[in-house]
Amino acid sequence: TESISAMFTSLKTSAPWKTKLMCVLKKGVLRITMQDFRTQLWLGEVSGHPMEHMPLLISEVLVSVLSNSLNHGGWPRVVSEDIHRQLEQLRSKVVTLRGRAEGRTLLPLPLCVERAQPQDMLPRSVVYRALLYSIETLVIQWSGQIWTVLKRDSSMVLQQGDHPGPSAELHFWACQRGNLLGVHSQVGWSRVRSVCMLVFAQSTFFLLLLQAEDIDLYLRPLRRLISCFEEGSFNKLEMLLPPLFHTLCLIWSRSQYYCRPPRMVLLLQEFCNLLIEKAFAYLIPEELFKMELEEGVERVQMTIGVLRSFKRLFHTHRQRIPQYYRSGETVKQWDFPSTLVFHRADQVLDRLLMIEVCVWHGFLEKVELGGSRGKILSEMVFSMNEEFHDGWRTLRESKYDPLDYTKEDFLVDYRRFMEQNRDFDQRLGTVLNLAFQHSKGLESAFKVTLTLYPNHRPDPLP
Repeated sequence: TESISAMFTSLKTSAPWKTKLMCVLKKGVLRITMQDFRTQLWLGEVSGHPMEHMPLLISEVLVSVLSNSLNHGGWPRVVSEDIHRQLEQLRSKVVTLRGRAEGRTLLPLPLCVERAQPQDMLPRSVVYRALLYSIETLVIQWSGQIWTVLKRDSSMVLQQGDHPGPSAELHFWACQRGNLLGVHSQVGWSRVRSVCMLVFAQSTFFLLLLQAEDIDLYLRPLRRLISCFEEGSFNKLEMLLPPLFHTLCLIWSRSQYYCRPPRMVLLLQEFCNLLIEKAFAYLIPEELFKMELEEGVERVQMTIGVLRSFKRLFHTHRQRIPQYYRSGETVKQWDFPSTLVFHRADQVLDRLLMIEVCVWHGFLEKVELGGSRGKILSEMVFSMNEEFHDGWRTLRESKYDPLDYTKEDFLVDYRRFMEQNRDFDQRLGTVLNLAFQHSKGLESAFKVTLTLYPNHRPDPLP
């Protein structure tokens, strides 16, 4: 606790604590008195990270106490050996659990192997067979842990249906490199090193370690770009796309192990996910049909422009890949289908184009035409606006997320909306033609155009 006034007692441990705990153990069964409590109690403390101290407590206290024959002189030898074995298993599980909690792989070393002396490894030694059995068990257990590390792949998150950003890829390879280096450094005990080196050789451990170091090194330049993507405003993201693709091309041409189509596809998918995440935050889907008309159209068109720019730059740099290789080097092209990269982005883009059409219809509420027949033409536009007002109100009052391409709610309303106004283009064209005919000059014609088309008019989608 932070102060003595905040100290309290409990028979059970509370929720995770931030500082230290003081534990009190009673030595015997006698009643504790004010005069003798110092000799009748043991005082100890537990830090805020008990998982770090649990293996030490088991090996230095519990094992030492139970391995002393004076403490269990009346026990059968089988019982003593069984208890000792159970403690070894408990310590091994605690060490492994601690590693998982810290996000790394810890290889538990049996105490008998850890404390063995050189003479214990001789075949004539009394403990030789026990040590040999422990080492064989150790190799089996470590092999399983090492294989678990080696078979990890950064694509597992995508395969589970999530949509991680590129930070997940960089984090994975940084952790994988640190994990493999940690495993390699732990196998330093001279008695088991040769056996574990055999395990490593059979599992291509060193090759995968070199791969992780290479990939982590070449992905590091992306950290600054990713930070700018994550922290910057959406309307400034487009200027970051050219340096992003330039960096990706350099990674592809320089890294020995990342120039594989599955890896680049995964990284590009994660950048698409990041752009989509930023786009959703910028658009505010639940308010998209409720915000001011000009602002809604601007946001939708800005998002469409960024996604299209990302796709355009992908195809542009795809053709430039040979320029990033030195003379004489074998060129590896981005020969994977672009649909693998843009599958989700294309679905979002299609949905945005539909929303753009719907939002654009709202401009009819503000159309006012001048000229000799301006009042009549304005009334015609107003009449058209009244006809599809009900469909537009349905969109504005909807509770669903119009950008959620996995659901059909918006599509149902969109199709109904377009069906109600399927002759809209023809009727609007008639009004526009009449407005041009009664324009007094070029300036008046441009005013008509700007009145009806304050923003780019999107083509309706089927």
